[in-house]
Amino acid sequence: MASKEVLIYGAGMSGMVAACNLAVEGHSVLVRDQEPAYGGSRVFNPSLHTTPLDVQATSEYIGIDLTPVFVPVSALSIYLHDLEVPAPVVMSYHVERSSRPQSLDTLLYNKCIDAGVKFEFDTPLLKKDVPKLEPGTIIACGLNQPAYDYFEVPYLDWYAWMATGEAESDPYAWIWLDECINEYGYISFANGIYYNLLFAYGQEVPREGLNRYLSFMKRVRDMEEHDWEYVHGVAPVTSPDNPQLIRNGIIMCGTISGSIDPFMGFGISGALVSGKVAAIAVTDREKALEEFERFNRNYARAYEFKHNFWYDLRARVDLLEDMARILGTERTIKMMIEGLKKGRKSSAIPGFSPLSCH
Repeated sequence: MASKEVLIYGAGMSGMVAACNLAVEGHSVLVRDQEPAYGGSRVFNPSLHTTPLDVQATSEYIGIDLTPVFVPVSALSIYLHDLEVPAPVVMSYHVERSSRPQSLDTLLYNKCIDAGVKFEFDTPLLKKDVPKLEPGTIIACGLNQPAYDYFEVPYLDWYAWMATGEAESDPYAWIWLDECINEYGYISFANGIYYNLLFAYGQEVPREGLNRYLSFMKRVRDMEEHDWEYVHGVAPVTSPDNPQLIRNGIIMCGTISGSIDPFMGFGISGALVSGKVAAIAVTDREKALEEFERFNRNYARAYEFKHNFWYDLRARVDLLEDMARILGTERTIKMMIEGLKKGRKSSAIPGFSPLSCH
């Protein structure tokens, strides 16, 4: 196989997975990023994410051992208003996005350097650059809205209140559902830090919504947080056919490719596996398209379920709360475990099912 010169825009998870794989195969790889250094967007990071993942299967698939940076979750609670429902933690992990030593970004960056990947930082993708891009260029621009506009990738705006800081705690997390938002609030603790996010798709999150979340935190968890930042981003979750690997000869990977869970918004696993698929696409377009379709085969089903059923139910958290009280904690957890088992077989989360990686 003849070696190629490959240009990648985006030094995030998917871009670096693609870069490392291509460099190991003998290609000359240059990664450009708009940030001053690796570690993701300075707007959103450092951040901590709780995600479902088959770490072993995904590590084998992408050819990079991920176990040093994925921290098993010790406890996970789902709150329906104030009602706590303990959730299964099987295959749930915390992972950090930053330039700190224990982050996923640091692990991938070091792997890239060892493989001979070259980096150019403070080098954003500009609109005038797009017509000059060679076929086979890889775009891994994550949540960068201008890139979505350049390549006409349909997207939905999301808005959130975000807070982060230092905290020594066991690696646990919670998810909070309330009618004041159409998505959820969540917090993750690991690696000596925490990350707190209250977000919604397609609608602003008013200060009143944040105040309601703060009241819950104080009342139920005896926790206070005063240093909040309001942030905005985009995600390709506008239609059942959003996932797309190739656009006008250009290879997409990570969030911009649509490899994101349309139900809960999990994006870590999709970024990792789509980075590997993007590397395959450089030399074997047909195989890459087959792999991309395999990983995202249940995207449309999950999207339709959320928009045709879940959002209507989600708007009545009081009904979910009543249902959980009637069922009781034990039966509710059993139902979650059964759902988890079924979900692993027909997951819309790339890398969650070991079957999708082998």
